[in-house]
Amino acid sequence: MDNIVFLNGKFIDKSEASISIMDRGFLFGDGVYELIPVYKSRIFLLDKHLARLRSSLNHINIDSESAGISNIGEVINGIIEKNKILDSYIYVHITRGPQSPRNHVYQTDLKPTILVMGENYNIFSKDQIMRGFKATVQTDFRWTKSHIKSISLLGNVLLKNHAYDNNFYETLLIRDDLLTEGAASNVFIVEDNNVITPKLSENLLPGVTRDLIINLARQSGKQVSEEDISSDRLISADEIWCSSSTNYVVPITKVDDVIIQNGKVGDTTKEFYNLVTKYIQEL
Repeated sequence: MDNIVFLNGKFIDKSEASISIMDRGFLFGDGVYELIPVYKSRIFLLDKHLARLRSSLNHINIDSESAGISNIGEVINGIIEKNKILDSYIYVHITRGPQSPRNHVYQTDLKPTILVMGENYNIFSKDQIMRGFKATVQTDFRWTKSHIKSISLLGNVLLKNHAYDNNFYETLLIRDDLLTEGAASNVFIVEDNNVITPKLSENLLPGVTRDLIINLARQSGKQVSEEDISSDRLISADEIWCSSSTNYVVPITKVDDVIIQNGKVGDTTKEFYNLVTKYIQEL
């Protein structure tokens, strides 16, 4: 991949991109983002991602039109074309913009900073998926507006690095004895062949891949329930998997010291992995 990015209305080389030190995204983490898959040089589920981006912008009082959302599809296609992207990811980053002097109170007439660039991520092979992964459980100490896809990700960063430092794939988060999500993923469990995921709330991100999995399942005559999942229910589940834009179904076969499904990837998890894989291959 070449290094052409889009910053504030211009396509430029990444090495030449710069922002003001007074940008509120830099000083306060005041902004939102999206990560959008690209398959076969085509943007994946753009409308869904842009709907969530608009929602996030509205929640932090940034007008989506002033943020340039209306032509973002054209910008993304420009990044794909200029960097000759086939299968990768597009990162869209919008902050409230620069403001001087530094002040917690934001001005209402600021010009948002808009960055769009291609990103490569580690995609697990089918062999890796079928071997399963380990996860750990931690208290969800992040802020209570996790439904906003905020660039303020320090809590997620600390929790994801806790997993990495201890040889786990993901940290599964518990708040008030209920599963919310992973540090960088949504979570599904299987009980007696029934698929369940935490119901949407301000405590978790409305994942685009989460929504795709639910819709594909229902189109195939399968049901996915959205319910509260207690910590005990989580570790006693028959199967567990995580979902995200980068890896849509990641089986969890061990949670801390608890082995799930005899340490093997369950049949339902395999079925859902194949369901999403088929959908993407047929695009």
